[in-house]
Amino acid sequence: MLVYRFRTWVLLLLVIFPDPSLSHFDSAKKKQMREKVRKMFYHAYENYMTRISGQESFTDSLSELGNLKLEHLPQNYNGTALTFIESLSSLVILGNCTEFERAVLWLSENLTFDVDARVNLFECKSLELLVLAEDFLPAFDTPTGLPYAWINLKYGVMKNETTETSTSGCGSLILEMGALSRLTGDPRYESAALRALR
Repeated sequence: MLVYRFRTWVLLLLVIFPDPSLSHFDSAKKKQMREKVRKMFYHAYENYMTRISGQESFTDSLSELGNLKLEHLPQNYNGTALTFIESLSSLVILGNCTEFERAVLWLSENLTFDVDARVNLFECKSLELLVLAEDFLPAFDTPTGLPYAWINLKYGVMKNETTETSTSGCGSLILEMGALSRLTGDPRYESAALRALR
């Protein structure tokens, strides 16, 4: 799934911000590529929306949370709608403001992060909306600056949390945390991610 998302984003970025080295493509080829990306996105998006329509669970699978063993989840856990949240930026890039507004409204009415669920910080980095920014900062409060891999959505870093982490989980948060610093005017997010990256 992550490989699919990566390929989709690469195609999307190439279509939106074409590389000058791709200037050999004629306008018909570029239009064909744009349409292919649009169809790929809407195929995935519409199937996801069909799946969650009328459901109480908003998560494709717990693997998107990095929690394959279903550990430390409350009985009434409905998921984080991670795929849905990640699609919001694509809707804007594709110019579908109507669906973007509908999606944001649905999320505001159906989703809560005030839940006692232990999730993987790396897998949930797209959840770093302004609402959660303060909650995720304590994950970086370590002697090395490398963040904890796991965080509880309701309580933050739990006592005796494992310090096991991955290099990708430590080094790839700079985009989201940097964006948060720019959006909020608070340099702490980018500083924490830069420290982990270094």
